[in-house]
Amino acid sequence: MQFRQHQREAHIRTARLLGLFALLLAGLSITVNLLLALLYKLLMPFSVGFPGLFFETNTGLILLFVLGGCLVESQRLRDGGGPRVAHWLGGREVRNPDDATERRLLNVVDEMALASGQPVPRVYVLPREDAINAFVAGWGPEDLVLCVTRGALERLTRAELQGLVAHEFGHIKEDDLPLSMRVLSLVWGLSLVHGYGQTLMAPDDKGHVGPLAWLVGLVFSITGWLGWMAGRMLQAAVSRQREFLADASAIQFTRARDGLGNVLRKLWHDQQILAGRMRHPAAGMVSYLLLHEPGAATCLSSHPRLSERIRRVCGTVLPPLPAPLVHIDTVEPRHNADSLPPALAAAAPLSPQVRAQQVRQEQQAAAREALSRLHGRVGPTEHRLITLALMMNVHNESERALWQRMAGTVHDAQRILDDVVMLPANRRVPEFERQTALIAREPIEQRRALVESARDLLRADGRVSPRERLWWLALRHRVSERQNRQAYMRPTTGQGQELHHLGPSELSCVVPLTTYLARFIPVEESAEGWAAPSLAWFKGVMNRCGKPVDTQPGRAPDADALVHALAGVQELSWMLRPLLLKAWVEEAVNHSAHGVLSDQTADALRLAAGLIDAPLPPMLEAHYPKPEAKA
Repeated sequence: MQFRQHQREAHIRTARLLGLFALLLAGLSITVNLLLALLYKLLMPFSVGFPGLFFETNTGLILLFVLGGCLVESQRLRDGGGPRVAHWLGGREVRNPDDATERRLLNVVDEMALASGQPVPRVYVLPREDAINAFVAGWGPEDLVLCVTRGALERLTRAELQGLVAHEFGHIKEDDLPLSMRVLSLVWGLSLVHGYGQTLMAPDDKGHVGPLAWLVGLVFSITGWLGWMAGRMLQAAVSRQREFLADASAIQFTRARDGLGNVLRKLWHDQQILAGRMRHPAAGMVSYLLLHEPGAATCLSSHPRLSERIRRVCGTVLPPLPAPLVHIDTVEPRHNADSLPPALAAAAPLSPQVRAQQVRQEQQAAAREALSRLHGRVGPTEHRLITLALMMNVHNESERALWQRMAGTVHDAQRILDDVVMLPANRRVPEFERQTALIAREPIEQRRALVESARDLLRADGRVSPRERLWWLALRHRVSERQNRQAYMRPTTGQGQELHHLGPSELSCVVPLTTYLARFIPVEESAEGWAAPSLAWFKGVMNRCGKPVDTQPGRAPDADALVHALAGVQELSWMLRPLLLKAWVEEAVNHSAHGVLSDQTADALRLAAGLIDAPLPPMLEAHYPKPEAKA
């Protein structure tokens, strides 16, 4: 099912891309024909009509150049994949370097591959590029490449280089590369004539260019300018949301926002002093792949504004940052054992970094096996036991003992509990959602019994924490009949408004629910009361809702008041609920340690998103792994 869903999404994206390409090609043909007709009338003012097949010939030539170029480049990209793109831009592959900066790059790539759970790409350096930039290209793991400019190696610290590489691994995780490669082939066809002219006009390695070649290149560049403009429009029309998703993934992989944030600030500084331009004439064609498009931002830019990306990453718009050359004090050893001959690798002692990597790899493999076993459970009783195990605190002896009594004589019950314990923290809520989606199909009596069992399990130790009550509400919501009702059948309030336009009746529900969530977002409350980050989170959300900055939280709602507040928020319009969730998430990021959501905070926000039927914002969605495709 998941594999087919991914296939459908890929087909939809490809169909949209081809439709947009066809529209731009038609517009290009009409524009060129009009310009040629005007030029003909200016040169031949006394002629009547146009020569035979005038427009047909023009259109045929345009289609021949554009479609022919697209087909040729598409086939070359299919055969050469990512390495072709790297060689096209003058890239040099890095294997076993003696250079300290390149060795540091290989180490960072290995670390980010482990942190993201993605394959290790082949690494290339663009030695002629002084700008700070990078990109990934390829159709799949077998031809995946990561290219980094020499400027990025020499002008970024190690933490910043980690942020840059992690951003590119974010594109791999989000499965952006096949679409990017298709865009590249279409843009190459549209920009064929202009790109050839730019290549003729480009200086050689010594900075020399022949006058005749430059003149011919100028003619080709002017002739193909409209095609180049159509290619720019195609790149700009493709969603820029993928850059925000990759930025959020980079923060998740590195567990810090300063690295990527400083990279973006240095890019901004280079952009202001016009030092961020790429030298290669084909850089414009691959701008869609780059970390940031060279040059100043325009309406045809394929990337969001740097100021907006910095605000989302750092929580506020920080000023541009100069990027001087970085001096490397110590030379890193190459800690990838695969680069050594087999005999030396077996005999060489493992460094602490390599040993830690091996432990992480073993843990990831064990977690994948545990998840696979849980997915193989098909019995309704097993689904209910898995759901209860995901909700409870496995370290609480009272809850654990009650769960084992509920399991009774179920075969392999201990194995089920062990597999749940083995799951990574960021897979518990997605698995909970998958299990409850299966349980929602069962008869009402069994679903009601599960909700009652969950209530008894969570209060087995004599108390129900605010976080546990949120889990229980999420369970009740997901397995109830209400989940199957269409959203448009629900009466909505606050239609077409912003958060700061909420009326008193809407705020009377939003404030208590936010007050309740502040008891554990982003920090769990203690015996002394609310934590300072949670208080700041509450004030930040209230400020977005139009309340004064110094608004103080009232008394936390009891069970009945909480259910009433939740029902009121569920009745907000389909436009307001995502805005409220986005405010919760962004303020949680702003007030979390190092600007990174903890697993507990992310889980609480995802459960809250399900309760109010709002889609996950990219910043929250990036915290969780994408569903694995299944054949």
